[in-house]
Amino acid sequence: MANKKLLVAGARGIVGRSTINHFRKLKGWDVVGLSRSASDFDSDIQWINVDLQNSEDCRNKLQSLNDVSHICYSAVFEKENLTSGWAQSDHAEINLNMLRNLIESLDKNSPKLQHITLMQGTKAYGGHLGPFKMPARETDPRSMGPNFYYDQMDWLSEFQKTKQWNWTILRPQLVFGVAARSPLNIIAAIGTYASISRELGIPLRFPGGVERIGEATDARLIAKAVEWVGHNKIAANQIYNITNGDVYIWHHIWPRVAELFGMEHGVPQPMSLVKLMPENAQLWGRITKKYSLKNFSLSELVPSWRFADYMFGYGQRPNPHHMSNIKIRKHGFSACIDTEEMVLELLREMQNLKILPE
Repeated sequence: MANKKLLVAGARGIVGRSTINHFRKLKGWDVVGLSRSASDFDSDIQWINVDLQNSEDCRNKLQSLNDVSHICYSAVFEKENLTSGWAQSDHAEINLNMLRNLIESLDKNSPKLQHITLMQGTKAYGGHLGPFKMPARETDPRSMGPNFYYDQMDWLSEFQKTKQWNWTILRPQLVFGVAARSPLNIIAAIGTYASISRELGIPLRFPGGVERIGEATDARLIAKAVEWVGHNKIAANQIYNITNGDVYIWHHIWPRVAELFGMEHGVPQPMSLVKLMPENAQLWGRITKKYSLKNFSLSELVPSWRFADYMFGYGQRPNPHHMSNIKIRKHGFSACIDTEEMVLELLREMQNLKILPE
């Protein structure tokens, strides 16, 4: 019996990387990674460099893929100003076209296509605009656009109506995982901020706002959910919130991060990492040489300190975002992960990969 084949779009991102690592360990699966950049995986998985914004590039480079059975779509276009770009119409248009270019190409060439998993998040509930009704449920009304999540969902659900395959949308909270060059990688931001603070001989101080309760989603949990929705009929054409299953407060995690890096934990000191951290680029270069780390510049590891400021709540009033997990649990997916332990595990993994110093 032929293996199933999963295609992962956005393969070098946090979700894409974890999904590839999960599926390549499963029996009966082949994996294809899609990205604009070259593969940095140690394995020999099939890899295709393609620009999803270019429809012709998609058609030419994907025409040989005639046996794809599943797709995990986690690719995203982000603007340099990141958070302010989320509410701009051209941001939504570009992201819709990327999805359309890929799906139209594969739908035409892969008659075995069974399922598409599309990644969303709390922007589906207007989390980027301000507070929303809590806990957010999958049936909640939409917020004001533009919002590429809505555009992608509307197009995909309409396009699928005459097809044999189905789709599932996953809506995680803040996603944690291991990846370089991702503007949404909070673990890399925490690790580099801690490493630079230690090198400067100063305590690890939380740089964000006042205490607030948050939720997180481990990318490894998302990968398990991608497997689950791909072969359970109950998940066909459904939307699911997915989180670790607990809550966290940054101020409670910070002492454990300080302990991991062998440094003193200081009192919180609100500061803009957007303004401060780029000034430490040369120091980071010296750190990589001192500890024989992989040669990532600070801007490559953390392309957007603006995202870190946003997630740590710098200059913001508390704006908790909580989502209900009841639907996915009732439908049969019950996996969970301890968030505080997850943060430490992922930091250790980045240390083991020689991305962060021990």
